[in-house]
Amino acid sequence: MKAFLDTNIFLNPLLAESECHDCLRVLNGHNQFEAVTSYLSMANIAYVLRKRAGKEKVAPTVRNLLSYISSIANSTGAEYEYACFLRGPDFEDILQFVNATLNSCTLLVTCNKYDFMKISDPDNILGAPGPEIITPAEFITRYL
Repeated sequence: MKAFLDTNIFLNPLLAESECHDCLRVLNGHNQFEAVTSYLSMANIAYVLRKRAGKEKVAPTVRNLLSYISSIANSTGAEYEYACFLRGPDFEDILQFVNATLNSCTLLVTCNKYDFMKISDPDNILGAPGPEIITPAEFITRYL
């Protein structure tokens, strides 16, 4: 099973945000599935860490997070073009959805399920239905 992990799966435990315990359980179960994320996630994590914890914490923390990831989604730049044709409340979420779809992920695990559920591809630009969107709690119940 190939599961795309949204940025908040990594950030929530680092920032002690909502659902952080479920996010940690997903991360700790990474050996039971193929965990995929994006360059966008890593950049956003680095940015938030630098702002909240200082730049000296960024590299060691990101290096540690990489140990939970099977792969970082291939990125050709086409994702941005495709994302412009999709509809949804948040462009960053659309980019993540496109990355997950183009990298054949069957699941997208996020704490922000309802915004992702609003993403649509009315012109079938991606040529595929996209991954199932689930929360960390749903992922744990089904797969861990």
